[in-house]
Amino acid sequence: MKNRVNVLVIDDEENILWLFKEGLSDERVNIITADNSVDGLAVLEGESIDICFVDIFLGDVNGIELVREWSEKFPLVHFLIMTAQDTGSNVIESIKSGATDFFPKPFDLVELKNKIYSLSGGKTVSVELDPEVYDYETKNRKMLEIYKLIGKISGANINVLINGESGTGKEVIARMIHEQSNRNDRAFIPINMAAIPSELLESELFGHIKGSFTGAITDKKGKFEEAHHGTIFLDEISEMDFGLQSKLLRVIQEKEITPIGSSRTVNLDTRIIAASNKDLEELVRGSKFREDLFYRLNVVSIDLPPLRERKEDIPYLAGHFLRKHSGIKNRVLALSKESMTALTKYRWPGNIRELENVIQYAIVNSETEEITPSCLPEKLFKTVEESGGGSLSSELSKLASNILESEALAESYNAFEEYMKIVEYPLIKAVLDRTSGNKSVSAKLLGINRNTFRKKVKDHDLE
Repeated sequence: MKNRVNVLVIDDEENILWLFKEGLSDERVNIITADNSVDGLAVLEGESIDICFVDIFLGDVNGIELVREWSEKFPLVHFLIMTAQDTGSNVIESIKSGATDFFPKPFDLVELKNKIYSLSGGKTVSVELDPEVYDYETKNRKMLEIYKLIGKISGANINVLINGESGTGKEVIARMIHEQSNRNDRAFIPINMAAIPSELLESELFGHIKGSFTGAITDKKGKFEEAHHGTIFLDEISEMDFGLQSKLLRVIQEKEITPIGSSRTVNLDTRIIAASNKDLEELVRGSKFREDLFYRLNVVSIDLPPLRERKEDIPYLAGHFLRKHSGIKNRVLALSKESMTALTKYRWPGNIRELENVIQYAIVNSETEEITPSCLPEKLFKTVEESGGGSLSSELSKLASNILESEALAESYNAFEEYMKIVEYPLIKAVLDRTSGNKSVSAKLLGINRNTFRKKVKDHDLE
């Protein structure tokens, strides 16, 4: 086995090549660079390359198409795609092209190095599918990871469980998985388990024959049969009656259904995507949801963040809803800077669904082509005033979010330590000012050991 990992970096930006060379070269990693696809291909053909980073735009060459071609030609190479334009469609298409991973710019060198080290072993396998572009823009790292996961699992015939608060877009993610899969030419059947009375749900799911119960005047095909060769989306699965859960479990195990009142079985080839706004594991512990059904549904789990944890995406989402509903007033509308500030400060308990409702409300209220704060619901501004905008609690929450977002994926990063360093500094400085630099008195005022206080003073350069 070689002592060093050979890493090829193909990018037409000189500073990126310099960053890789200076920041990642060490006794384990050998960085080779190329500033165009022709030279990059020559290196791949002439050298033993383990990992190859490819920029998504190399002049007029598309990096995704290069990786699609090269991953077949060089199956032992891990290809990783880089870009400053980290839209959802780019993430998904990158993974589907055969790339092992996707890295948005600017880079975290610790994360890059950890990835290089982790890939020094075997080659991962990715599924090749027909391309279908979905442009769900995001700057949120959790959402980018979800898009990567979709690119990996969409072609596999496995069940998926989507967890998230109401209004976070669980059905959107389910549709995305379906449209990216090789079932996308067949039906996607959504059904809200909470919206249908329990006594009617079995018939809705599995169908019935004429005369099987009062009111069954004709044969009816169930949603599972309608989704044959396609995908069924079982929203709010936690609301399913416990007895019906056992019948669903049998459908998953046997891959067949029996309509109510019928003796015949219907074979099924249906992918199941379920969703819940409740903690199913907690329901399992409380004997309110079948454990065996939970594990059947939870082959792959996707946890959607609430909108308050992805506020950097509010401008994209608001713009999307403006375009979607602009027909209400038959003109192009834009949000003023003040309106956008109000949207980003609001807590959004109803998540993306609530944001869409607010945008529709604002469009109806607008008198000009610009949506001003007067067009928005009053609740947005009450929330801003009550929270104090820049209150201590609000600022500390922002700090925590920023710390977790910036470095959360780096294994060597200690988020708690970083947070405490920042919030400790003003306290240590204030107590030293108050005691005229007397460390013993300062330690006593803070209620901590004098040696511990001295160390903190030294750590914060406050000697």
